[in-house]
Amino acid sequence: MPQWNCKGKPDSDLYALKIELIAELEKLSGQGLIDLFYGDESHICSEGYVPYGWKFPDEDIYISVEKGYKINIWGLISRYNQYHWATTEQNINASFVFEQLEKLSFQIHKQTVVMLDNASIHKAKIIQQ
Repeated sequence: MPQWNCKGKPDSDLYALKIELIAELEKLSGQGLIDLFYGDESHICSEGYVPYGWKFPDEDIYISVEKGYKINIWGLISRYNQYHWATTEQNINASFVFEQLEKLSFQIHKQTVVMLDNASIHKAKIIQQ
């Protein structure tokens, strides 16, 4: 199976195949034959993140470190604005994603495809099974 090269660019043949497969899934979804969802996770934090700043040459500055409130969200959305989501104050891991997919499985009424990126939690054994 072709792999990513050192510059981070995908193998052109594999990339073309995946684009073709996604187009077919989009077509089936557009015809109402399947439900197609795209999923990922993110977070929101009450404290801003400032990794750099400006200062005058002789000025001493510091940015205090404070742990703010953080909430994580995992969600699925379709092109037709159907969505499933969950929030947590805990880290999102493969078990959490599995639990959400399990909940979704009780709500689907036709063949459903969930498209995820290559995050390690999306490729974990529990998800693949």
